[in-house]
Amino acid sequence: MLSEPAPQEVERLKFLAFQDVRDLAAQYGTPLYVYDEGTMEENADVLMSLPSAFGLTVRYAIKANSNQAVIRIFDRLGLSFDASSVWQAQRALRAGVRPDKILLTTQQAEPGDGIVEAIEAGVEFNAGSLAQLERFGQGWPGAIVSLRVNPGFGSGLVRRLTAGGPDSSFGIWHELVEEALEIAERYELRIKRLHTHIGSGHHWDVLVDAAEALLRFARMIPGLTTINLGGGYRVKSLMSDPDHDHRDWAEAVASMLRKFAAETGRQLDLEIESGTYLVANAGSILSRVTDVVSTGSEAGSGRTFVKINAGLTEVMRPSYYGTAHPLVSVPSAGPARSRRRRYCVAGHCCIAGDVLTTVVGDVEQLQPVLMDETEPGDYLVIERGGGYCASMAVKNFDSFPEAPEVLRRRDGSFDLIRARQTLDQMIGNERIPVDLLAERGAPDGARA
Repeated sequence: MLSEPAPQEVERLKFLAFQDVRDLAAQYGTPLYVYDEGTMEENADVLMSLPSAFGLTVRYAIKANSNQAVIRIFDRLGLSFDASSVWQAQRALRAGVRPDKILLTTQQAEPGDGIVEAIEAGVEFNAGSLAQLERFGQGWPGAIVSLRVNPGFGSGLVRRLTAGGPDSSFGIWHELVEEALEIAERYELRIKRLHTHIGSGHHWDVLVDAAEALLRFARMIPGLTTINLGGGYRVKSLMSDPDHDHRDWAEAVASMLRKFAAETGRQLDLEIESGTYLVANAGSILSRVTDVVSTGSEAGSGRTFVKINAGLTEVMRPSYYGTAHPLVSVPSAGPARSRRRRYCVAGHCCIAGDVLTTVVGDVEQLQPVLMDETEPGDYLVIERGGGYCASMAVKNFDSFPEAPEVLRRRDGSFDLIRARQTLDQMIGNERIPVDLLAERGAPDGARA
């Protein structure tokens, strides 16, 4: 196993200290999600202070982290909300969010799924297809509605995160907008908002192009008051990542809105929807190192694997998207070790793809990362764990329970905001046919 001298840089913890990791692991066990309230508030302040022409509304994308404590934090900070399903909208309502602060943008909008109840409660609806718009018009003629538009192009951190263009099913295709306007006219719908989301981790110049596309359509809708540019705003997670100043694109869009107002006399509000920026770096996943194994000489094709007691059941982004998370080794006691090595990190699921060290954009290839020397019994902290981790994990694979979640408060104290799932909770909805309850060889229906 090759070693390297200490001067080379490794990832560092974002808001926890080594002793925090040990104390939390001792109190709550691992794996464990830890979120930082202060970081969430700071991130919200950054977005709400972006340049705007005639008003800016920041919506929290609930799908990033749907814990009700997190929703309540952003509600108290004055944010509005984006729900990607009726179930997310119901989560927000149960957390005390006013219905008129929730915009429902969902692929599934069928009667019987609770959509009728949500809309009649006051949740705003964002139609993402002609069929959705038609059904909405039939159910609520004369109502206010929004239109999600696919501008014909997109951008994302990786291909799988691109949500615009001909390979994406999201939104009304830009060539069909006039048909959508005809449907709206037929049902006397009032179009309040044009919305688009081109992808997660997009390039900001493509976002500006998307805003320009929405403004072209806005000229066709006299009653329009708002354009919504969706989410996907980049964050600096790895130490090697560049800094991202979102004021550049915000000022460019503000300038476009001022020009639109000068030409039309209409001042449009701007909305953005953020999940990643608000919560990604506000969360850490604590895991325990269970083993360190070698598959041969690293001078050849061998690897050295750090095995942890977390994986796809807590974070699937590296295996699904090929995206990198900062990984920090925390010794079971004392300071960081002086030597560093390159490791691959493997999760605890019994499936070959449960790895956290893939080549960016290529889930088929492994990319060892430099960490402090690590031994069984140490801890490994997965940073950038606040967004699209707990909410997007492979729940209960291998029958592992859902991990607990803890909130670090502004005063440094910790509150449990989700308990670890029990086996009884995991199997509570299962039902066994009566004949399968019978003992082998016993008469049918006999109970074990």
